[in-house]
Amino acid sequence: MSFSICRHAGLFACLLTFTVWTPAANAKGQPPQDVEAQQLSAIVYHALESNPEIQAAKAAVNAAQARLAGAGLPLNNPELELEAERTDISTYTLGISQTIDWYNKQDAMEQAVQAELNVARTEVTALNLVKSAALLKAIGGIATHREITTLSRRRTGILERFSQLAEQRHAAGDIPQVELELARLSLAEAVMLHAGTGSELIQAKSDYFSLSGQTLNDNIRLPEQLPASLSSTLDEEALVRNHPQVQVALLMAQASRQQIHAVDQERKADPTFGLRAGREESENLLALTFSIPLQLRNNFQSSVNAAQAEALAAEQEARQTYRNLLIRLRSAREHYLLVANAWSLWVSHGRSSLHQHIDLLEALWQAGEMSTTDYLLQVQQTLDTQIAGVRLQGDLWSTWIDWLGASGTLNAWLNKTSEEQ
Repeated sequence: MSFSICRHAGLFACLLTFTVWTPAANAKGQPPQDVEAQQLSAIVYHALESNPEIQAAKAAVNAAQARLAGAGLPLNNPELELEAERTDISTYTLGISQTIDWYNKQDAMEQAVQAELNVARTEVTALNLVKSAALLKAIGGIATHREITTLSRRRTGILERFSQLAEQRHAAGDIPQVELELARLSLAEAVMLHAGTGSELIQAKSDYFSLSGQTLNDNIRLPEQLPASLSSTLDEEALVRNHPQVQVALLMAQASRQQIHAVDQERKADPTFGLRAGREESENLLALTFSIPLQLRNNFQSSVNAAQAEALAAEQEARQTYRNLLIRLRSAREHYLLVANAWSLWVSHGRSSLHQHIDLLEALWQAGEMSTTDYLLQVQQTLDTQIAGVRLQGDLWSTWIDWLGASGTLNAWLNKTSEEQ
């Protein structure tokens, strides 16, 4: 059973009706303290340093660097051959041969591995961006659900006290049984809602721990001073082109093209030259050798064709990544502006004490100037509106992080705001 007008009239009607209140701060008579950008940067930095996925990506970079170092070395080592034969005639020979990198396969392979290293390095940057955004959204989730839980606990306390007063007034014959049952049902509903908000907070903490492996300070709060609008002069296409995820896709396409050249060079046969010297009985032996594979039955052209097809697939995937990120950026921009406008409307109505408002409602009910139904209706509406305001602030933070992540400017924003502290 619910008496909240917010559920029927919608969020914006509630925003126009009541003003915001920050319970955790005002309950102690202290102004709320927003989380500092410097603190956010430190939290994100330490979480990323211990993130297994990022550590794995960095290990992949180290592996690519090792492969590049190996690719810079000669492909073929010399071969030493020793032969001894003792029959009626004793023969001893010693030979050395060397396969020549005739088509400069080493350079082609080195370029291909360098391209793979570039991909691995950019993947670390892209993963850092993704994880940073996820961490900041998880922080926002914890802060939002913690404040909602505080409000929910406040609701339960108010309705518990009201239920006790209703029992006293019913015993004195001031209110009928139906109004007493109404008060009890409202309390039961508040208890159930509080359990739900508590579960949401537990889940938010779990999500953050899975990302960071750490627990978050209970006093952390979201900053309220976020841009009310976004610059209309931003070059969205340039932002998308420079985005780490698009760069990864483009570098993967480039690496695939380099792989075509490397595979084409690899399939070509290299000659082997050798020198053999020895002795047979009393005669000295000296021979020059030359060998080269004859690619008559298989010229390995199919490997080149496969590499060409993979390069084409990588190029198409890069195009799709660009399209996806461009629409994601535009959607994030529109979503943020929509929520920012709603938040500005919410804040512009000022902030008053919820204690005073509820105390006034209780005084009117005690004086008999307000029915139990009207009292419960307005109390529920006041609290639901405040919870809606907290959720709106959480949405503002979430959409802001979405835009920063889609534009690839999240780290720059963190660093800039930290320097301004």
